[in-house]
Amino acid sequence: MDKEIEEEDQHMMSRRYLDKLLCSDFKQYYRTHELNEILYLHYKSFKKIQNLQTFTNLKVLYLEGNAISKIEGLDSLVNLTSLYLHENCIEKIEGLDTLCHLANLNLSDNLIKKIENLKGLQNLSNLLLKRNRIGIQGIEDLKGLLELGKEIAVIDLSDNLIEDKNIVEEILTKFIDLRVIYLKGNDVVRKIPNYRKTLISKIDTLKYIDDKPIFEDEKRFALAFAKGGYEEEKKERARYREEIRLKEEQRIRDFCKMMNKYKEEGEKEKEEEKKINEEEREKKKLELLNKIKNKNKDIFTGDDIQKMPEIKQNININNSKDEHNKENNSNNEVDDEKPPELEIIKKKEENKNNNIVIEEKSNVEKEPEPEEEKVPETDIVTENENKAVKIAIKEADLDELD
Repeated sequence: MDKEIEEEDQHMMSRRYLDKLLCSDFKQYYRTHELNEILYLHYKSFKKIQNLQTFTNLKVLYLEGNAISKIEGLDSLVNLTSLYLHENCIEKIEGLDTLCHLANLNLSDNLIKKIENLKGLQNLSNLLLKRNRIGIQGIEDLKGLLELGKEIAVIDLSDNLIEDKNIVEEILTKFIDLRVIYLKGNDVVRKIPNYRKTLISKIDTLKYIDDKPIFEDEKRFALAFAKGGYEEEKKERARYREEIRLKEEQRIRDFCKMMNKYKEEGEKEKEEEKKINEEEREKKKLELLNKIKNKNKDIFTGDDIQKMPEIKQNININNSKDEHNKENNSNNEVDDEKPPELEIIKKKEENKNNNIVIEEKSNVEKEPEPEEEKVPETDIVTENENKAVKIAIKEADLDELD
């Protein structure tokens, strides 16, 4: 007996079946009927809509893919916004008067012959009626669309039996916000001359016709065609091409202008960076000069000189020049004045004791030995050497700063 009840419940929208459905998926549904906003009853082989009175807060109801032949049992679902009844056996549109908040209604793939009883659906925006039997009696089967409110934006009447071309003037042009229309699969498409151009020119709000969007250029050409035929459309196309060319040229000019602007800004930034670097360089120069000035003006230690290789090199060169000049002067004095046997030939300045050592040498002629250039390690410097040191310090340190 229980098996028979279960088999019967499988094909009926019974209260027992609905309770079992709510309990079977606790993630999808609430067990309390009033708390559910979405209910999936599609492809269940139901023949009748019933026992939905307790779902008072329901907003979306899926009933497609069943064997329902009549729209009923929906009076209490006043909050319903979307109703899907496609792929059923419905022959007449009815039972929707209380669904004042309904926005989406899908009645495709049914046996409907006439559009009617839509007066209560003033907030309906999407009406899908494709693959039905609408249009057998001509334009009278479509006048029920005029009962809809101003909010209607999408009407799908594709794959029906519509043949009367007056549908454009008498029905479709009456909607002030119609954006999408589907008429493909009807004989009326072949009977309306210049089908797309006619719809575009007569229904100004259209954005899509049979899955194909309406772009701005197509709309301009269609309006020109409606105004003056092919000649006017040809002129409008020429004007459109010229506008595109001028826009492209302006775009190129704007791009070049933008690039020049960025280039100038980049050059200004480089100049500013260069100026800042020069200021920092001058600042470092002043710091170095102040550091030198704060030291003893006439004496520099060996450590200071060792830290300045270029200064050291310049001092060596100056010392070698001075020693060479002294030797030449001493040779000339020896030849002219014939100095005594004992001569002062070399002076050594020692850093440790600052003693002056005099070496004696006989008049015995010896081959002069090559003199090695030595870095002066004294703390006593002549006036000429002081000048050379100061000049070398400035040049070497400034070069190191560069």
